[in-house]
Amino acid sequence: MDRRILAEAAVLDGPRPSVLRGEMRPDLVKDEVLSEIFTLAAEAHAQKPALVGPGGTFTYAEVLERARAIGAALTARGIGAGHVVGLWMARGPALLVAQIGITMSGAAWLPFDTEAPVERIAECLADCGAKALLTGASLAERAKAAGSPVFVDALLIAEKAPALPKGRPSGLTPHHPAYVIYTSGSTGKPKGIIVTHHNICHFLRSANEVYGIRADDVVFQGASLAFDLSMEEIWIPYLVGATLFVADARLLGESDQLADVLEANRITVIDTVPTLLTMIGRDVASLRLILLGGEALPPALAARWAKPHRRVFNTYGPTEATVVATVDEVHPGEPITIGRPIPNYSCWIAGPDLSLVAQGQEGELLIGGPGITRGYLQRPELTQQKFIPNPFPSDGSDPVLYRSGDAVSLDAQGRILFHGRIDDQVKIRGFRVELGEIESRLAEEHGVAQAAVVLRQDAGVEKLVAFLVARTGASPAPRDLRVALARQLPAYMVPARFERVATLPRLASGKIDRGALKKLELAPQGASGEQDPPRNATEQALLEAARRALGAELVPLEADFFAELGGHSLIAARFVSIVRQIPALATIRLQDVYEARNLRAIAARLEAQRPPEAEPPVDLSFAPPPLLRRFLCGLAQAAVMPVFLGLVTAQWLGVYIAYILLSPETGGFLEDLATVVTVYV
Repeated sequence: MDRRILAEAAVLDGPRPSVLRGEMRPDLVKDEVLSEIFTLAAEAHAQKPALVGPGGTFTYAEVLERARAIGAALTARGIGAGHVVGLWMARGPALLVAQIGITMSGAAWLPFDTEAPVERIAECLADCGAKALLTGASLAERAKAAGSPVFVDALLIAEKAPALPKGRPSGLTPHHPAYVIYTSGSTGKPKGIIVTHHNICHFLRSANEVYGIRADDVVFQGASLAFDLSMEEIWIPYLVGATLFVADARLLGESDQLADVLEANRITVIDTVPTLLTMIGRDVASLRLILLGGEALPPALAARWAKPHRRVFNTYGPTEATVVATVDEVHPGEPITIGRPIPNYSCWIAGPDLSLVAQGQEGELLIGGPGITRGYLQRPELTQQKFIPNPFPSDGSDPVLYRSGDAVSLDAQGRILFHGRIDDQVKIRGFRVELGEIESRLAEEHGVAQAAVVLRQDAGVEKLVAFLVARTGASPAPRDLRVALARQLPAYMVPARFERVATLPRLASGKIDRGALKKLELAPQGASGEQDPPRNATEQALLEAARRALGAELVPLEADFFAELGGHSLIAARFVSIVRQIPALATIRLQDVYEARNLRAIAARLEAQRPPEAEPPVDLSFAPPPLLRRFLCGLAQAAVMPVFLGLVTAQWLGVYIAYILLSPETGGFLEDLATVVTVYV
């Protein structure tokens, strides 16, 4: 059915072909809210597992009971429709129960990643006027610094507030906010995007017309709730009564074990970014559906996972259009595109003057349909710039279009090709990043006169690199800058490298030449520019693994893996996976990297853990010897060769000489010796 739906996303008739519409399905637009979707699923699948994870297994009935208890406690505190509640908890089933609990009260949730800095959380809570911050016991103490009333989920459940009445939360309509997600802002401040129940409920139904997730599926839940991809990963399974396998931080860090976990738990659907999929070392036979989005899909990765029994989809969509707007099914040997609009969505490709471009020409992608959100909190001017009245002839189903800022074109088959950004926004690990926000924060730091940040790929590793012009007489230390930014920005926005430059290259227009910065050769890391030598085979093995994981040749052994080398959770997981390929070091854990922090300390840990009989790791690396050493070695061989040949020759020539000298029957000694030498030498 979904193949037909994508095929019917046809080019509109008329002289301007760069317009696509998904299948028109008015039946997918319903008067509903998220709490009603989950309640219906819980009533239909009461005893079926809804959540499976490190905290145990919870049926739909159990999740509903706990979520309603949280919703009742929030309602008793005056929280309801139109309000916002922050959500900051460790990964696990309890987090997803709390998310449902907030929507049961009628309020919208504002999700934060577990590793988000408290300063960032406080900034977002204040910006949206949040009524409270809902958290777990492990984060409760830190949450107090965020400046909002703090509620702990377990305590709300335990207090047994008066039960919620059945039905829709009081005063709630589909046009109230369901959740708010903050993304990076070019002005230096994050911007909040308001997604309504109308937006998200329609999306769940529209997207699943293409994906076809079923009640008998087991879906892997690994995305952070701060990443809106999690909405389709979590709520489409709720819509159909499927089971979610909820991964905790430990499991996501042990990437080399993911394949075993997926198979052991019979996971049938995974919805993730291509980066995570590359870290799954082998095929998983149980997977029947793979959904990929958030970043570019490498063709080799698509070919590796596409199988006859499996469907693979490449998805595209900004948060402002509610998770996903276009989808393409991936087939080996075919170009990777972002496909066509899902049902009820429309796509328009326009030039700078907002006139539609011809098929094959590049332009900006504009998106319409029921998923277009209300805009940005407290940012009316930006909302007016990005959400525009539809200037093109239309049937009225898409009165407002969102200007994505993405450069695209339409291919001969009517599929959308993605060409990049028309501004300075980038994506890293699936998250949108406005480089201007990082630059603004850097400019506030002591000793920094100017700053420019680019996304580079060095030795196959994608990383943010900050180029700095220091103030006169100042020398800002990279470690201090990294620590300062980590207090204000999410981990994925903290640059991996800080490069000092005399001036920033600029274009004729005066703008920073980011293209030149991407090509600029980076200085060696470390104060001396030299690699400190490993003291043993374990340190040597870890050094080689770190070079591969970080994409850097110079890796000081006592430098902090995160604060100084620019490592993050995915790089740490890749490093651990590489090290585990060495049998003697296979016991390394992600926890060792986070706790020991540098290669020398990690090596000491592993040495202490190794049983006495274990052999040290074999250094399989090869470095060619210096030219002088090779010359001297050859000279020594040439000098000894005559002696060696003489000794070998004497073994058989000596027998004949002895015979000639000692035998009375032979002729003259000199005559016979000449004969022997002539024959054998």
